[in-house]
Amino acid sequence: CGSAVKFTHSESGNKYFLNSANQNMGSGSGQQLVTMIANKGKQDSLWLLREGHGQPQCAPGDPLECGQRIRLTHLNTMKNLHTHHVRSPLSRQQEVSGFGEDGEGDTGDDWIIVCGSGAKTLKRSTKFRVQHADTKRYLSATEQVKFTEQNCGGNCPILHHLEVAARSSPDRNTEFKVELGVHLSK
Repeated sequence: CGSAVKFTHSESGNKYFLNSANQNMGSGSGQQLVTMIANKGKQDSLWLLREGHGQPQCAPGDPLECGQRIRLTHLNTMKNLHTHHVRSPLSRQQEVSGFGEDGEGDTGDDWIIVCGSGAKTLKRSTKFRVQHADTKRYLSATEQVKFTEQNCGGNCPILHHLEVAARSSPDRNTEFKVELGVHLSK
């Protein structure tokens, strides 16, 4: 808990990173954009691992347990990774956005850590999934659903980013790893 990390996407060969910026969607909820980007050096890819909404505060360095309810707060904008019953712009799955102010939001910001078989805690470089606590959908992305000039326009600020959505069932598009960042441990 308390680590600031970057999430890589397994299906893409770990070359895309969960990303956000102080820019809102032009459709759907109009909330802050969340995408996957192929630039691991971007500061917009750092996410703070925190306790879930209404959960007891976790101490920095405490390991995150499989099944634990967490929030992922975007470090630069302090918006939480969020989903709700709004369709995503490209795949028509469930939209994923940045929501809240200064890390405070609602239960739509809560995700549950789903680890592989036998794992008890979230570990760096180990595949895991995050499942939305309210809607039971899984965070996902795929190289097959990317923002292009055809679907986003010639001056698209997120050209070549992958769409991030929440999908109903776990598959290879829903696997992530914690790759880079400041990892706190006790």
